[in-house]
Amino acid sequence: MYRLQNLQTGTDPECRLFQKFAEQGHSRLAGATRQGIYVATPSGILLASLNSNDPERVADVLRRALDKWQTLSREQRLLPDDPRKQTADIKRPERFYPKDGLVLHVTSRDMPRPADNSKPAKQSWWKLAWNQDYAWFTNREARQFLPAVPQAGRRRDVPISIIHRLACAHLVDNVRGQTVPFEENQVTKARLVAEVTGVDANVVTLRLEGETRTADGEGPRNHGLEMRLLGKATYDLTDERFRTFEMVAVGSRRGGTQNNSRRGDVDEGPIAMLFALAGDGPCERVPPAFCEHRVYRPVVSGK
Repeated sequence: MYRLQNLQTGTDPECRLFQKFAEQGHSRLAGATRQGIYVATPSGILLASLNSNDPERVADVLRRALDKWQTLSREQRLLPDDPRKQTADIKRPERFYPKDGLVLHVTSRDMPRPADNSKPAKQSWWKLAWNQDYAWFTNREARQFLPAVPQAGRRRDVPISIIHRLACAHLVDNVRGQTVPFEENQVTKARLVAEVTGVDANVVTLRLEGETRTADGEGPRNHGLEMRLLGKATYDLTDERFRTFEMVAVGSRRGGTQNNSRRGDVDEGPIAMLFALAGDGPCERVPPAFCEHRVYRPVVSGK
Protein backbone atom coordinates (compact mmCIF):
# COMPACT_ATOMS: atom_id res chain seq x y z
CA MET A 1 0.00 0.00 0.00
CA TYR A 2 2.86 2.39 0.75
CA ARG A 3 4.24 2.06 -2.77
CA LEU A 4 0.86 2.90 -4.32
CA GLN A 5 0.41 5.99 -2.18
CA ASN A 6 3.94 7.14 -2.89
CA LEU A 7 3.59 6.60 -6.65
CA GLN A 8 0.36 8.59 -6.65
CA THR A 9 1.73 11.62 -4.81
CA GLY A 10 5.54 11.44 -4.90
CA THR A 11 7.88 13.58 -6.96
CA ASP A 12 10.65 11.05 -7.67
CA PRO A 13 11.23 10.33 -11.40
CA GLU A 14 9.47 6.95 -11.12
CA CYS A 15 6.48 8.59 -9.42
CA ARG A 16 6.17 11.23 -12.13
CA LEU A 17 6.36 8.51 -14.79
CA PHE A 18 3.60 6.51 -13.10
CA GLN A 19 1.41 9.59 -12.74
CA LYS A 20 1.94 10.39 -16.43
CA PHE A 21 0.42 7.14 -17.72
CA ALA A 22 -1.99 6.51 -14.81
CA GLU A 23 -3.77 9.76 -15.55
CA GLN A 24 -4.50 8.39 -19.04
CA GLY A 25 -6.00 5.19 -17.63
CA HIS A 26 -9.20 3.80 -16.19
CA SER A 27 -9.27 6.07 -13.11
CA ARG A 28 -8.82 9.70 -14.07
CA LEU A 29 -10.68 11.48 -11.27
CA ALA A 30 -8.53 13.77 -9.14
CA GLY A 31 -7.74 12.11 -5.83
CA ALA A 32 -9.12 8.73 -6.94
CA THR A 33 -7.23 5.53 -6.28
CA ARG A 34 -4.87 4.38 -9.03
CA GLN A 35 -5.17 0.69 -8.16
CA GLY A 36 -5.26 -1.62 -11.12
CA ILE A 37 -3.19 -3.11 -13.92
CA TYR A 38 -1.30 -0.76 -16.24
CA VAL A 39 0.64 -1.64 -19.37
CA ALA A 40 2.86 1.24 -20.45
CA THR A 41 6.00 1.95 -22.45
CA PRO A 42 9.20 3.05 -20.70
CA SER A 43 8.54 6.50 -22.17
CA GLY A 44 5.22 6.73 -20.31
CA ILE A 45 2.70 6.04 -23.10
CA LEU A 46 -0.24 4.10 -21.72
CA LEU A 47 -1.01 1.01 -23.79
CA ALA A 48 -3.96 -0.29 -21.74
CA SER A 49 -5.28 -0.46 -18.19
CA LEU A 50 -8.09 -1.81 -16.02
CA ASN A 51 -8.88 -2.61 -12.39
CA SER A 52 -10.03 -6.22 -12.31
CA ASN A 53 -8.99 -9.63 -11.03
CA ASP A 54 -10.89 -11.43 -13.80
CA PRO A 55 -8.19 -13.40 -15.71
CA GLU A 56 -10.06 -13.19 -19.01
CA ARG A 57 -10.35 -9.41 -18.83
CA VAL A 58 -6.69 -9.11 -17.83
CA ALA A 59 -5.63 -11.32 -20.77
CA ASP A 60 -7.68 -9.17 -23.13
CA VAL A 61 -6.00 -6.00 -21.87
CA LEU A 62 -2.56 -7.55 -22.35
CA ARG A 63 -3.40 -8.53 -25.92
CA ARG A 64 -4.66 -5.04 -26.74
CA ALA A 65 -1.57 -3.51 -25.16
CA LEU A 66 0.73 -5.71 -27.23
CA ASP A 67 -1.12 -4.76 -30.41
CA LYS A 68 -0.65 -1.07 -29.62
CA TRP A 69 3.03 -1.62 -28.75
CA GLN A 70 3.61 -3.04 -32.22
CA THR A 71 2.41 0.22 -33.80
CA LEU A 72 4.97 2.41 -31.97
CA SER A 73 8.43 3.34 -33.15
CA ARG A 74 11.53 2.73 -31.05
CA GLU A 75 11.72 6.46 -30.27
CA GLN A 76 8.12 6.46 -29.00
CA ARG A 77 8.67 3.42 -26.82
CA LEU A 78 11.83 4.43 -24.96
CA LEU A 79 12.90 7.26 -22.71
CA PRO A 80 14.96 9.92 -24.51
CA ASP A 81 17.71 9.88 -21.86
CA ASP A 82 19.56 7.13 -20.03
CA PRO A 83 17.32 6.36 -16.99
CA ARG A 84 20.40 5.54 -14.91
CA LYS A 85 21.10 9.27 -14.75
CA GLN A 86 18.03 9.65 -12.53
CA THR A 87 18.86 6.84 -10.10
CA ALA A 88 20.18 9.19 -7.41
CA ASP A 89 16.86 11.06 -7.40
CA ILE A 90 14.83 7.95 -6.57
CA LYS A 91 14.27 7.62 -2.80
CA ARG A 92 12.65 4.23 -2.52
CA PRO A 93 12.14 2.82 1.00
CA GLU A 94 13.93 -0.32 -0.20
CA ARG A 95 17.14 1.52 0.64
CA PHE A 96 16.41 0.78 4.32
CA TYR A 97 16.24 -2.99 3.75
CA PRO A 98 17.95 -4.55 6.83
CA LYS A 99 20.27 -6.92 4.98
CA ASP A 100 22.01 -7.97 8.22
CA GLY A 101 18.79 -8.04 10.25
CA LEU A 102 15.59 -10.07 10.32
CA VAL A 103 13.07 -10.02 7.43
CA LEU A 104 9.81 -11.94 7.78
CA HIS A 105 7.28 -12.81 5.09
CA VAL A 106 3.82 -12.18 6.55
CA THR A 107 0.83 -14.04 5.09
CA SER A 108 -2.72 -13.33 6.29
CA ARG A 109 -6.02 -15.10 5.66
CA ASP A 110 -9.41 -15.78 7.19
CA MET A 111 -9.84 -19.08 8.97
CA PRO A 112 -12.74 -21.45 8.18
CA ARG A 113 -16.12 -20.65 9.71
CA PRO A 114 -19.64 -22.03 9.30
CA ALA A 115 -21.04 -21.69 5.78
CA ASP A 116 -23.05 -18.53 5.18
CA ASN A 117 -25.47 -19.23 2.36
CA SER A 118 -26.75 -15.66 2.45
CA LYS A 119 -23.62 -14.36 0.72
CA PRO A 120 -23.91 -13.73 -3.03
CA ALA A 121 -22.07 -16.20 -5.25
CA LYS A 122 -19.76 -13.45 -6.50
CA GLN A 123 -18.40 -13.17 -2.96
CA SER A 124 -17.26 -16.80 -2.83
CA TRP A 125 -13.70 -15.59 -3.42
CA TRP A 126 -13.73 -14.45 0.19
CA LYS A 127 -13.07 -18.02 1.35
CA LEU A 128 -9.81 -18.13 -0.59
CA ALA A 129 -8.67 -14.53 -0.08
CA TRP A 130 -5.22 -13.91 1.37
CA ASN A 131 -2.65 -11.15 1.47
CA GLN A 132 1.03 -10.69 2.19
CA ASP A 133 3.51 -8.19 3.56
CA TYR A 134 7.06 -8.07 4.93
CA ALA A 135 8.18 -7.24 8.47
CA TRP A 136 11.62 -5.71 8.97
CA PHE A 137 13.89 -5.67 12.03
CA THR A 138 17.43 -4.34 12.28
CA ASN A 139 20.29 -6.56 13.42
CA ARG A 140 20.14 -4.95 16.87
CA GLU A 141 16.39 -5.52 17.12
CA ALA A 142 16.71 -9.15 16.00
CA ARG A 143 19.14 -9.83 18.86
CA GLN A 144 16.56 -8.45 21.30
CA PHE A 145 14.36 -11.50 20.71
CA LEU A 146 16.90 -13.43 22.83
CA PRO A 147 17.77 -13.18 26.54
CA ALA A 148 21.00 -11.30 27.21
CA VAL A 149 22.58 -14.58 28.29
CA PRO A 150 21.00 -17.30 26.12
CA GLN A 151 20.93 -20.36 28.37
CA ALA A 152 18.35 -23.14 28.35
CA GLY A 153 15.33 -22.21 30.46
CA ARG A 154 15.94 -18.47 30.37
CA ARG A 155 13.07 -16.26 29.25
CA ARG A 156 12.83 -12.73 27.95
CA ASP A 157 9.98 -10.30 27.44
CA VAL A 158 10.59 -9.04 23.91
CA PRO A 159 10.80 -5.20 23.98
CA ILE A 160 7.49 -3.40 23.63
CA SER A 161 8.78 -1.48 20.61
CA ILE A 162 9.06 -4.76 18.68
CA ILE A 163 5.65 -6.03 19.78
CA HIS A 164 4.05 -2.70 18.88
CA ARG A 165 5.50 -2.95 15.39
CA LEU A 166 3.86 -6.33 14.99
CA ALA A 167 0.57 -5.24 16.58
CA CYS A 168 0.23 -1.90 14.78
CA ALA A 169 1.66 -2.60 11.34
CA HIS A 170 1.25 -6.35 10.76
CA LEU A 171 -1.55 -7.77 12.91
CA VAL A 172 -4.09 -5.92 10.79
CA ASP A 173 -7.06 -7.08 8.72
CA ASN A 174 -5.70 -6.81 5.18
CA VAL A 175 -6.98 -10.22 4.02
CA ARG A 176 -9.35 -8.88 1.36
CA GLY A 177 -7.66 -5.61 0.52
CA GLN A 178 -6.11 -2.36 1.60
CA THR A 179 -6.43 -1.47 5.27
CA VAL A 180 -4.97 0.95 7.80
CA PRO A 181 -2.53 0.37 10.66
CA PHE A 182 -3.25 0.81 14.34
CA GLU A 183 -1.71 3.58 16.42
CA GLU A 184 0.26 2.70 19.52
CA ASN A 185 -2.40 4.20 21.78
CA GLN A 186 -4.86 1.70 20.27
CA VAL A 187 -2.87 -1.27 21.59
CA THR A 188 -4.49 -2.50 24.80
CA LYS A 189 -2.52 -5.73 25.15
CA ALA A 190 0.94 -6.57 23.84
CA ARG A 191 3.12 -9.37 25.12
CA LEU A 192 5.71 -11.63 23.50
CA VAL A 193 7.96 -13.93 25.52
CA ALA A 194 10.98 -15.75 24.12
CA GLU A 195 12.18 -18.84 26.00
CA VAL A 196 15.46 -20.61 25.28
CA THR A 197 14.68 -24.30 24.85
CA GLY A 198 18.15 -25.37 23.87
CA VAL A 199 21.68 -24.29 23.01
CA ASP A 200 23.83 -26.36 20.64
CA ALA A 201 27.29 -24.85 20.21
CA ASN A 202 26.55 -21.43 18.72
CA VAL A 203 22.88 -22.05 17.83
CA VAL A 204 20.10 -21.02 20.21
CA THR A 205 16.61 -22.53 19.91
CA LEU A 206 13.70 -20.34 20.99
CA ARG A 207 10.02 -20.81 21.78
CA LEU A 208 7.85 -17.72 21.26
CA GLU A 209 4.49 -17.10 22.95
CA GLY A 210 2.40 -13.97 23.33
CA GLU A 211 -0.84 -12.09 22.74
CA THR A 212 -2.06 -8.75 21.42
CA ARG A 213 -5.29 -6.78 21.43
CA THR A 214 -5.90 -3.71 19.28
CA ALA A 215 -8.95 -1.60 18.44
CA ASP A 216 -9.62 1.76 16.84
CA GLY A 217 -12.75 2.32 18.96
CA GLU A 218 -15.04 0.80 21.57
CA GLY A 219 -18.05 -0.09 19.42
CA PRO A 220 -18.69 -3.68 18.25
CA ARG A 221 -18.21 -2.61 14.62
CA ASN A 222 -14.94 -0.78 15.16
CA HIS A 223 -11.87 -2.36 13.60
CA GLY A 224 -10.10 -4.57 16.11
CA LEU A 225 -8.07 -7.77 16.46
CA GLU A 226 -7.31 -10.06 19.38
CA MET A 227 -4.50 -12.51 18.66
CA ARG A 228 -2.47 -15.32 20.23
CA LEU A 229 1.13 -15.76 19.03
CA LEU A 230 3.05 -19.04 19.02
CA GLY A 231 6.33 -19.77 17.31
CA LYS A 232 9.81 -21.22 17.22
CA ALA A 233 13.14 -20.01 15.90
CA THR A 234 16.87 -20.69 15.85
CA TYR A 235 19.52 -17.99 16.14
CA ASP A 236 23.20 -18.26 15.21
CA LEU A 237 25.28 -16.40 17.79
CA THR A 238 28.37 -16.43 15.57
CA ASP A 239 26.68 -15.04 12.45
CA GLU A 240 24.33 -12.88 14.54
CA ARG A 241 21.25 -13.80 12.53
CA PHE A 242 18.24 -16.08 12.61
CA ARG A 243 18.64 -19.36 10.78
CA THR A 244 14.92 -20.19 11.08
CA PHE A 245 11.86 -18.29 12.25
CA GLU A 246 8.23 -19.35 12.15
CA MET A 247 5.42 -17.81 14.17
CA VAL A 248 1.65 -18.01 13.80
CA ALA A 249 -0.86 -15.46 15.06
CA VAL A 250 -4.37 -16.83 15.45
CA GLY A 251 -7.41 -15.04 16.80
CA SER A 252 -10.38 -12.94 15.83
CA ARG A 253 -11.06 -9.71 13.99
CA ARG A 254 -14.10 -7.47 13.86
CA GLY A 255 -15.27 -4.34 12.12
CA GLY A 256 -13.75 -2.98 8.96
CA THR A 257 -11.77 -0.14 7.40
CA GLN A 258 -12.56 1.98 4.38
CA ASN A 259 -11.07 -0.24 1.67
CA ASN A 260 -10.64 -3.71 3.20
CA SER A 261 -13.86 -5.16 1.72
CA ARG A 262 -15.52 -6.04 5.02
CA ARG A 263 -18.82 -4.32 4.27
CA GLY A 264 -21.61 -6.66 5.31
CA ASP A 265 -19.12 -8.85 7.19
CA VAL A 266 -18.08 -6.84 10.23
CA ASP A 267 -19.09 -9.32 12.92
CA GLU A 268 -16.33 -11.13 14.77
CA GLY A 269 -14.59 -13.79 12.69
CA PRO A 270 -11.47 -15.97 12.86
CA ILE A 271 -8.27 -14.75 11.22
CA ALA A 272 -4.63 -15.89 11.14
CA MET A 273 -1.19 -14.70 10.07
CA LEU A 274 2.03 -16.59 9.45
CA PHE A 275 5.42 -14.93 10.01
CA ALA A 276 8.18 -16.90 8.26
CA LEU A 277 11.80 -16.17 7.44
CA ALA A 278 11.96 -14.47 4.04
CA GLY A 279 14.49 -15.09 1.32
CA ASP A 280 16.87 -12.49 -0.05
CA GLY A 281 15.71 -12.22 -3.66
CA PRO A 282 14.70 -8.92 -5.31
CA CYS A 283 11.00 -9.74 -4.98
CA GLU A 284 11.42 -10.23 -1.24
CA ARG A 285 12.87 -6.79 -0.64
CA VAL A 286 9.48 -5.12 -0.90
CA PRO A 287 9.19 -2.67 2.02
CA PRO A 288 6.52 -3.13 4.69
CA ALA A 289 3.17 -1.62 3.73
CA PHE A 290 3.34 0.72 6.71
CA CYS A 291 7.07 1.45 6.74
CA GLU A 292 6.34 5.13 7.34
CA HIS A 293 4.51 4.37 10.57
CA ARG A 294 6.12 5.59 13.78
CA VAL A 295 6.79 1.97 14.85
CA TYR A 296 9.24 1.67 11.94
CA ARG A 297 11.31 4.70 12.92
CA PRO A 298 14.31 2.64 14.16
CA VAL A 299 14.54 0.87 10.80
CA VAL A 300 14.24 3.90 8.55
CA SER A 301 16.50 6.03 10.76
CA GLY A 302 19.21 3.40 11.06
CA LYS A 303 19.13 3.65 14.87
